[in-house]
Amino acid sequence: MENARAELVERFFTGTGHSYDLVVRACTLGCDLYWKRRLLAKVPPSRAILDLACGTGILTLALARRNPQARVVGVDVTEDYLQVARQKAKDLGVNVKFIHADAETVALEGTFDCITSSYIPKYVDAGKLLENITPTLRPGGVIVLHDFLYPRHPLARNIWHSYNRVLNFVGRRLFPEWQVVFDNNLTELIVRSNWLEEFAAAFREHGYVDIEIERLTFGSAAIISAKKK
Repeated sequence: MENARAELVERFFTGTGHSYDLVVRACTLGCDLYWKRRLLAKVPPSRAILDLACGTGILTLALARRNPQARVVGVDVTEDYLQVARQKAKDLGVNVKFIHADAETVALEGTFDCITSSYIPKYVDAGKLLENITPTLRPGGVIVLHDFLYPRHPLARNIWHSYNRVLNFVGRRLFPEWQVVFDNNLTELIVRSNWLEEFAAAFREHGYVDIEIERLTFGSAAIISAKKK
């Protein structure tokens, strides 16, 4: 399973860093910006923030700009995405440390007040991720995670499937480097994933409290947050 997840991430994202920001905005019809604003609203004032699967740094840089005095670290497994993120940070004059590593195994220095991630939950083992990062989160610290979700309501599911059929057809023609994603692979992954339930259970198992879930945009995405005792 771990090898399958790693292979999936490599297939999805290798060589696509240059177009990621455009693709995620266009394919979510701008909802990605709204979802990230909702995530940011759940981040408390922090002196140190860790952003996992930071990609091209969209969320990481927003965190750094909202918390200019904080130590902000971004971790991602795809080097060409980090190259884009580093250049964006340089252009903006934002001080962020980016680390090329797997979130489930990365070794980190120091502790953090908040750990965030956008789109990582469906690609990782919830228990393994929490086992690795919980020691780096200070007592009272917060984890906030966001990802796509398969809608629960039948009408929302019908609309979701219709949109994804159109998206997959158009996407692989407009963005040929994303062929693997738009060959229905991401759609099927979202349908199969139980990441929200898995993380809720893993948070409880690891002793987290104040677990909150916010479903977004007709149940097509969700944010889960929890506090370390």
